[in-house]
Amino acid sequence: MSTEQTPGPGRFQPLRDFLALHNRFLLLTHIGPDGDGLLASLALSRYLKAIGKHATVVTEDKVPVFVASFDPEGFVRSRRDILAQEDWAERFDACLILDTGKASRLGRLEEPLMASGLPMAVVDHHIREEDNIDCPSVIDAQAAAVGEMIADYLDEEGYAFDDPLITRALMAALVYDTGQFRFTNTSKRTLNWAARLVELGASPGEAYSIFWESNGAGSVKLLGTLMSRMALDCGGRLAWFTLSAQELDRFGVSRSETEEYISVPRSIESVEVIAFMSELENGRIRVSLRSKGRVEIHDVAQIFGGGGHAFAAGARMRPPLEEAARLITTELTKKIRTVLGPD
Repeated sequence: MSTEQTPGPGRFQPLRDFLALHNRFLLLTHIGPDGDGLLASLALSRYLKAIGKHATVVTEDKVPVFVASFDPEGFVRSRRDILAQEDWAERFDACLILDTGKASRLGRLEEPLMASGLPMAVVDHHIREEDNIDCPSVIDAQAAAVGEMIADYLDEEGYAFDDPLITRALMAALVYDTGQFRFTNTSKRTLNWAARLVELGASPGEAYSIFWESNGAGSVKLLGTLMSRMALDCGGRLAWFTLSAQELDRFGVSRSETEEYISVPRSIESVEVIAFMSELENGRIRVSLRSKGRVEIHDVAQIFGGGGHAFAAGARMRPPLEEAARLITTELTKKIRTVLGPD
């Protein structure tokens, strides 16, 4: 039932049918929730409430700081705050999963969700994987953001976009996943939505400020340290760097403040692909990969159990940080040379 779709009449029918069958929704997104998945979930939850449904967005860990600007009523809650594993089936009658189609990407939410037996549906814009959840799904890998898909759906439903928090959240989702409309995933469709949301009162400048101009001084100092030891390989076409958990603590920086570090090496003319390996609290390694658009890196992420988009992907690994970096950069070097030729 999980199939990849493209924009067109009827693509949201699986979601429409699913929403009609249920009334009390649990909304989840992937581990390490970002400005697209989480704010798209918030926008959809507000819409569901407006049409008489119940909806709660739950994060795997604590709620990111940026959410407060878009959620004054506290619709987004952390797993620790609100949910005991044993009462999921009592609180909700269905689960909507946004911005991932893989149960493994839900982190510590995966086990209680599967144990609850709740019916599930997925709305996602990542390339479909073989291990996607088998459930009613709307998957559009051409969408710049899952927020763009939610905007499309609400529009098809005849929604008036009269809730300022929905329009602001959807604009922020677009801004986040397109890097302020700079990345290759930005399309005419994306910009048309941005223009419409601005007409409705949203501000792209507001989202930019919240995501990228609200960090502490320690974040800039840490970034300087990481960039000073950044490696350039494969004839300058591959830039990569690592971040240990100890460094994060030493500079007093939250993990959310490091999300955009991977974009900095894009300014180097020779660079085609960037890899950022960071150590998580549980000892696992988070791998973030980005490409300027000539080298697809999704298949490299798949080698290590990850996935994502053609030019933006990631994975989780268990090896020590240095070993993870060696394995990732070896595969990226092979891919770059295959696509672009020798150094």
